[in-house]
Amino acid sequence: GSITQYMISEKFLENNPEKLEGFNLFDTYCDGYIKASDLENALIAVGYFVTPEELRTVCEHLSIQPSSLLDFRLFMSVLAHQMVDRSEAQIKGAFRIFDKEGRGTIDSRELKHIMTVLGVQTDEEQI
Repeated sequence: GSITQYMISEKFLENNPEKLEGFNLFDTYCDGYIKASDLENALIAVGYFVTPEELRTVCEHLSIQPSSLLDFRLFMSVLAHQMVDRSEAQIKGAFRIFDKEGRGTIDSRELKHIMTVLGVQTDEEQI
């Protein structure tokens, strides 16, 4: 198993009954597993639309083979992986708005201005 798979807490699993319902739609034999070939449709059933490239990447990261069976914990690991990737993409997108020259940096004066506009008090050391 992967590290990500074991980072999913029992509380997180219990607090997502709608995800379990979506998972169970593809648990053909009611044995607690879905086939890797049903993963994309199971993700769609719980509201996550993934590109083939995103699905391939997460499967590689979590060592999911085309012949693999996924239990609910591994399914939730896939969802968690997707949430992290999307959050990271949103942060990078927001960063690009302030990286006016496209250099991969934000000028310290610009950052101080942004923080002030957002109502966050900062000092020079924090910037």
